[in-house]
Amino acid sequence: MKKVLLLITLLVTSYNLFAFTTQGVWRWRKDDGSETSATWHAPQNTAITISSMDSNIRLRIELYNNGSGGLLDNARFEDSIAGVPGWDTIKLAANTNAFQLAGTDAYVTDLEATTHQLNGQPIPPYSFAPGKVIVATDGLPAQTLATGQTTEFEWVIKPTANIQQNTTYYFRVDAANYLIGYAFPSLSTSSTLPVNVTAFNVSTNKNSVLLTWVTATEKNNSHFDVERSADGKIYSKVATVQGSGTTSLTHTYQAYDDKPLSGISYYRIKQVDVDGKYQISDVKTVNMALQNYVLKVFPNPSHGDVTFSLNNYNGKAVTATLNNASGKTVHQEIMQINGADSYKLNLQNKLAAGIYFLQLKGDGISENIKVVIQ
Repeated sequence: MKKVLLLITLLVTSYNLFAFTTQGVWRWRKDDGSETSATWHAPQNTAITISSMDSNIRLRIELYNNGSGGLLDNARFEDSIAGVPGWDTIKLAANTNAFQLAGTDAYVTDLEATTHQLNGQPIPPYSFAPGKVIVATDGLPAQTLATGQTTEFEWVIKPTANIQQNTTYYFRVDAANYLIGYAFPSLSTSSTLPVNVTAFNVSTNKNSVLLTWVTATEKNNSHFDVERSADGKIYSKVATVQGSGTTSLTHTYQAYDDKPLSGISYYRIKQVDVDGKYQISDVKTVNMALQNYVLKVFPNPSHGDVTFSLNNYNGKAVTATLNNASGKTVHQEIMQINGADSYKLNLQNKLAAGIYFLQLKGDGISENIKVVIQ
């Protein structure tokens, strides 16, 4: 699935061996909302400049079938530097690339369907077929557009430590035709990328939340503010960590939130320069309720019924599986968790005396507990 093409000035002619879709209009988007509500960085078909190293950014591209083909078959999303031959595939792993897929996102999920957001191919009238939001999938899902159909894919990406300052990058879908004179999606990096954050992680640590992040370089870095939100919209500062000024050495930072919220919390790092300018990291989430749940089976031993309690659990449902001592499943059901004091398995037959194992699996839970039937 390769094509021979010349791209130097981005006035493109291409020779295609397969009937691929045609790449159309595009637009850069901020990573601040859902597939329908996120705001735009700039007007359609307009390049942008970025100065942040550690924030997700989204690019939406139209693909359509004008009669020359409508095949999308594991197509790759690629970038290239202006004036440099060749394209690099943007993948989940950073490798040596300037950009990588975000992997996770606070606002959209991998492969969720897209709606019509771009002002693309109106004449002749095109019908819209939903595409996908790509957060962690390297290749496009298999899809074929009928003649006169258009779709939109949106990629959630972030810069890596390999990105270059004062450089223009171009982007394309490798299974697409490009009309002569087509202007590829592009962005430029500023001449100063003040702080290069190469990693940011959030994890639970007993009853606290531990945040760690790593910088590859820093320029005029005053400090970091650790910010937390209950809804992903309104943030407040929970800790401040001093920066390292200007340095080309790798530095590792950490901070604790000793009084985390119950349930899902959103965390981000606000890096502040000595002149007050700042940049915001991507957002990480943690669910303290899922980490602190308490599972009990009672009575245990019992005379045939299996009842359990699941306190401090914020998931919506669990799959309850009951296995005998030989590992054979004797009962399984999906149970809705609604804050009740107890949940009783809906057993169809009375259990024979013996030892069983109750397994609960769900959002943030994977537990096995022994049950004795007398």
